[in-house]
Amino acid sequence: MADVVRGMSPDELTRLVDLRPDLALPRPQDLAELVERALGATSTQLALEGLDAWQRRVALALAASPDAISTRHLAALMGAERSAVAQTIHALQRRALLWGNERGWHITHAVRAAFGSYPAGLAGESVMPLPDHQIDEALAAVGEPGRAVLERLLWENPTGRVTQADRRGSATSTRPVDQLLHHRLVRPLDSETVILPREVALRLRGGRLFPDEVSPVVPPWPAGSDSRVADRAGLGSAFELVSTVEVLIEEVGRRQPRPLATGALPKKELTALAREGGGPQRTLLALLVAERAGLVASTASAWLPSEGYDEWLALDGWGRWIVLRDAWLALDAFADVQAPALAPGNTVAWAGAMRRLAIEQLRAALEGAPVEAPVLASRLAWLKPAWARLDLELLAGQVVTEASWFGLVALGRRTGLVDAVEDPGFPQPADEFMVQSDLTAVTPAPLRAEVMRTMALVADRESSGGAGVYRFTADSIRRALDAGLGADEVRGWIREHSLTPVPQALDYLVDDVARRHGLVQVAAVASVVTVDDPVTVDAILGRPGATELGLRRLAPTVLAAAAEPADVVIFLRELGLAPVAQDASGARFTTPASRRAKAHVPPAPIDGQRVDAHAVVSELLARDEGRRHAAESGNLLKALEDSIGKPGWWHLDHVADDGTRRTAEVRVLALTAGQARLMKKAEGPFTLPVSRMIALRKG
Repeated sequence: MADVVRGMSPDELTRLVDLRPDLALPRPQDLAELVERALGATSTQLALEGLDAWQRRVALALAASPDAISTRHLAALMGAERSAVAQTIHALQRRALLWGNERGWHITHAVRAAFGSYPAGLAGESVMPLPDHQIDEALAAVGEPGRAVLERLLWENPTGRVTQADRRGSATSTRPVDQLLHHRLVRPLDSETVILPREVALRLRGGRLFPDEVSPVVPPWPAGSDSRVADRAGLGSAFELVSTVEVLIEEVGRRQPRPLATGALPKKELTALAREGGGPQRTLLALLVAERAGLVASTASAWLPSEGYDEWLALDGWGRWIVLRDAWLALDAFADVQAPALAPGNTVAWAGAMRRLAIEQLRAALEGAPVEAPVLASRLAWLKPAWARLDLELLAGQVVTEASWFGLVALGRRTGLVDAVEDPGFPQPADEFMVQSDLTAVTPAPLRAEVMRTMALVADRESSGGAGVYRFTADSIRRALDAGLGADEVRGWIREHSLTPVPQALDYLVDDVARRHGLVQVAAVASVVTVDDPVTVDAILGRPGATELGLRRLAPTVLAAAAEPADVVIFLRELGLAPVAQDASGARFTTPASRRAKAHVPPAPIDGQRVDAHAVVSELLARDEGRRHAAESGNLLKALEDSIGKPGWWHLDHVADDGTRRTAEVRVLALTAGQARLMKKAEGPFTLPVSRMIALRKG
């Protein structure tokens, strides 16, 4: 195999490194090191893990077969089409896992070792194998009890534990193992182990290597159908998910939940957020995706929207969805509501790779094709045999559910969003809404980011999706006033953006809240509370909690507090008052800008290692050529020195002035400073740089 790799053409070597990129990581020093890696156990194991189920089955069949087996014989043992087996053998050959030709194939030692001592559950070839007729006679002699023992050793492990396994058997014994030993249907490996001979196993198997068949092609998707209805439904689901993520992040910014010591989101906070996100699992996935996209992050004290969230809001609906989809495909976790939410350690290394492979499989389906978890699971199992230990049907079902939230699957069918590269029709952001008589505002399209920020101040969001609904309340209007907006500004902003006349009841609400807003003022002296009514002062001092804040009367309508103004404001609001915070100069404090956390966005994952195979191979071949040339140059210099003044003519291969290779008959006259003084036959003396000489040999 080493000679085969060394003899590969540049194109073949490039294809090998493309198929097995670990061979170039880190860069090998020379071709010999690349060959050594290719034949090593670690790289071979990685190469085998990259095979699909059919390729792996053929490799296993080769490992279970005698060396130098022909394509025809191997196909017969597998019960498979010769053409399919031959095609896969050549795929393995391109990966440098075997060499040979159709008359006899040889796998590398590392491939054979990777499948264990008994590939396909078969022992090695016997030194003195039993002929078929003797096996048949022995099987008839041991009967069903003996066959039952052999069946236990037939397909997986040909060895079994037996006390005194090296004893001589007996044809008349009532114990099946004694009869099997006597007829050589099992043989002792040591004093406690027997083994089922290869020829016996193959006879019992009917000449087959495997009890089941593996398809040479990936399991197919069902036929496609008209996808227009599914496409519209998928687009609605995609837009609804974008809206849900926005609502959840805004709610996180409002609640600012404190993380647990582990960094996780408290379960009660997830439960509260789930009321906005459409259930615990959908909410958790949306938060995981938002975190992976860098839209939310945690500080030591709170989970918050990130600085990147404002940039995301500035995108249109399609742009927002693309960010979320890419984050979902890179997400190394599943939405497990039983585990701590958003905990740093809750990762599953292969989760993102499984989603990306699943989406590749959806792309292979026709538009409108039914998408069912069992079909997707069967395709994943065929493509990634290493995932066989996982509950692929359960995981495929979860991926399909997530894909439906993203609109990639709708009404149980594949949608055009799977391979959309341009906006398929997401609603364009608007800056208008409709105010209704019940003091709600309906947004027929997503609001532009700057309009959305003000709306979040003046109204509370009640629903999301294609038509968001917001409600104006006393608390929401007070929130806008706290943020520094005046009553006239609030009314003017609503009228500017409303498509419908503003109800008189909304004007009354704004006026009422504005009239009461600021009747109680808190100054940052440490703190001072001024009230326009002595009765209110009495009520404040009489409430539980006043003593803890250090509240005391300074004047009939003035109180002092030992607590910070922010704490006093919260206390007064709990009493149903509407205080306004002021600084020491009497200027009103407005609600500070929303807090933002710094998010760390990991780099996008890469399935498999990526290398520039052409560059690697070119570099290796150049190095090998340089070393070969250096060796040849040393020999050339010695030949030139030895030929100086010697009689006779020498054949000199050299590069002519026009760059072509030429051969001339010469005598060497002298050699100095990298130049050779030569006598050319029938022409005369000339000088030639040694660097342009290729070889010198006696004529």
